[in-house]
Amino acid sequence: MAKKINIERIWWRSVQPGEFYNIERYHRIAGGGGALYIEIPNSMVAETLEFLNITEADFKAMNSFVIQAYVIGAPQISGPIEFRRKAGGRMRIANQNRQQPGSQRHPAWKPNYGFPKAADDVANKLESLKYFPDGGLRIYIAKTFDGQYYAGFTKGHLPANMKENNPMFKLYSNKVGGVINAKNDR
Repeated sequence: MAKKINIERIWWRSVQPGEFYNIERYHRIAGGGGALYIEIPNSMVAETLEFLNITEADFKAMNSFVIQAYVIGAPQISGPIEFRRKAGGRMRIANQNRQQPGSQRHPAWKPNYGFPKAADDVANKLESLKYFPDGGLRIYIAKTFDGQYYAGFTKGHLPANMKENNPMFKLYSNKVGGVINAKNDR
């Protein structure tokens, strides 16, 4: 039987179809360009830093901030998640392109755990849509009361049997992402 983890908060981000293409495509494209990361918009930066328990001043003083997160459903496996600053007050989860040498995509966000995978030769965003889940794709990082991190994802539409008081219910909103307080769901 799997050990129950007591989750305090859940950080999540809805992966957009264009981001999905960029993290799945060949890492070098003619003309360059294209983000090889998952962006954290300015509207999410303050709550992301609070979730990570780091001040804005401390974050600005470092090149990146790395956490180790276990895989939801496979807690014997973990990997780094690197947060970096970005222009315009934004942040990013760096090095997420699956085909890039040295990619740091978290193990929970890889195809062997069910994460969607586009063809290696996918040529554009429109072509990648056939691999993008109907109902969307969301990555998340859960933080336990003892300060451990766990990563996972959801794909598709809101499950019909999920109740509104389930903390994961909020992942299926139309928001780009956020932080869910799961303290009251123990």
